[in-house]
Amino acid sequence: MLSVSVKLRRLRFWWRLFWAYIKKYQLRFAATLIVILALGLSTFKIWQVISRGNLISIGYVGSYTIENIPTEILGLVTQPLISANERGEPVPLLASHWTVSEDTKTYVVFLKDNLSWHDSTPVDAANISLAISNVQITALNNKAIEFKLPNPIASFPQALNKPIFKVNTYYGTGEYRIVKIDQVDNFVKKMVLHPKNPNLPQVEIKFYKDQLQLASALKIGEVKYANITSAQKFQTWPNFSLDKQTDFSQIVTIFFNNKDPLLSSKDLRQALSYAINKTEFDGESADSPISPKSWAYNNNVKHYTYNSGKAKELLSKLPKSNPKITLSVTPGLEEIANKIKSDWEAVGITVSLENISATPKNYQALLAFNKISPDPDQYSLWHSTQTETNITNYQNVKVDKLLEDARVTYNQDERKKLYADFQGTLVDDAPAAFLYHPYKYKVVYKNIQSLVAKLPVQ
Repeated sequence: MLSVSVKLRRLRFWWRLFWAYIKKYQLRFAATLIVILALGLSTFKIWQVISRGNLISIGYVGSYTIENIPTEILGLVTQPLISANERGEPVPLLASHWTVSEDTKTYVVFLKDNLSWHDSTPVDAANISLAISNVQITALNNKAIEFKLPNPIASFPQALNKPIFKVNTYYGTGEYRIVKIDQVDNFVKKMVLHPKNPNLPQVEIKFYKDQLQLASALKIGEVKYANITSAQKFQTWPNFSLDKQTDFSQIVTIFFNNKDPLLSSKDLRQALSYAINKTEFDGESADSPISPKSWAYNNNVKHYTYNSGKAKELLSKLPKSNPKITLSVTPGLEEIANKIKSDWEAVGITVSLENISATPKNYQALLAFNKISPDPDQYSLWHSTQTETNITNYQNVKVDKLLEDARVTYNQDERKKLYADFQGTLVDDAPAAFLYHPYKYKVVYKNIQSLVAKLPVQ
């Protein structure tokens, strides 16, 4: 057995031999090390390029918390129990069907068979994360969920058109799962999605405050795919592909403050509506607060076709000539506001424009995008009791009654008659000017079109 001293002498011998080799061939050794490091770095960069080359970065406008991200944004990740078709009618999605009690205050929704979460566990009525204000939710068994409402609301199925997840997780039911969420002050700024199928591209979803910020992000390549409301700047760019569609879920609207000393006049509100040339706008003309695609749409309402003569006639009835109006303008509508200003000034109205970032408490006229629900229930926007959401301060006893009756009437034919009357009365009163449904432009970088075509939902 070798002594400790002999072992130490041998160790020193081999150590000296190693350093002698290093010193003799130090240039070759250094060159080899550099080559190995360079190959490693190159491989890492190539992998980054390959990974980014299989990535779609999608931009959306809006400030959302994790709890209120809309279904249309999370369509790749999960689905709602109930969705809406093009006419705004509720249709089952993860639900197979539902039943309604005689008093229309209790709904029971039944799940489809063989549904599973991203962790491969079955979708059970008891493990669905779903919260709706003032609604008692009970899992009757693994396939049925009961919803008890304090009052009957015919539009309740649309409340179930929201993305669902497994309780206490971000496991959904779609082709993609959420692997990362970046937040600032509880608002989601970015989400990273990975597909279950390796042949599908990875997806990033980024959120921006307004259309201007989203357009800037498209220009610099921060996102490569987005739906925007104004695409004139991109039409001449050779690396973009544009597809135009009308967004019937929105109406660009001028809301009039009906408590304002000037705008409390119906004649003035109608005059302002007649004075606007809607043919100049980037969208399809609107005449009602309800989408023309809706089953409840009424085309037999007053049409405020551009008529400067009619506008001047109505203005002549006012006790005060040359009215002065301040038009508050939300982001993305500055160009439209200038056209409206020109139209109003042409009939003798003095107009000041005010750019704002949020709905002011006090205003005269407000130009904004109005997001409309698939269901025609607009109780919150026009009923006189809704002081927080009735931003026009509109009051009309007949409209109140029509909205009350329509939201508790389950028969669609009867509801349609009530909403037809509602639209006719409201549009004649002109508490707002419904201008147009904006065109929505799907803007995609041409080099990722093949990836976008692979997405299950577009």
